[in-house]
Amino acid sequence: MIADRGSQITYSGLGQNAPLIEKQKWDPDFAKRKRLKIILDVKLAGFAVNLGGATSVDVTRKGIDKAYGIAKLAEKLFLKPIEMLFIGDALFEGGNDQPVRKTGATCIQVSGPEETKKVIETVLALWV
Repeated sequence: MIADRGSQITYSGLGQNAPLIEKQKWDPDFAKRKRLKIILDVKLAGFAVNLGGATSVDVTRKGIDKAYGIAKLAEKLFLKPIEMLFIGDALFEGGNDQPVRKTGATCIQVSGPEETKKVIETVLALWV
């Protein structure tokens, strides 16, 4: 499935609404999407191609990525990125969360929604 998400075009191998367990089985080592990324990097040279989630390949304009989003959010909240926490499942090289690493925000790698929930619950419990 290909979806226009406004700021990006996303290819989801099994579709956005597929069951998480099926998504996790589809490309657990990112091998399928890494091959696709290599091809798209050449064919879409003016764009950024990144991997995300369990089945996604995201295409954006270069520079319009999650680092851009962190910068804009920091500006709106009157914060510095170094004061922010980012939780993502694709902080690895080529992952759609990886650009956040260059912002100075604290980054926590997670495996998916359940681990994200646990991290947020832990952070909130320590903060309160």
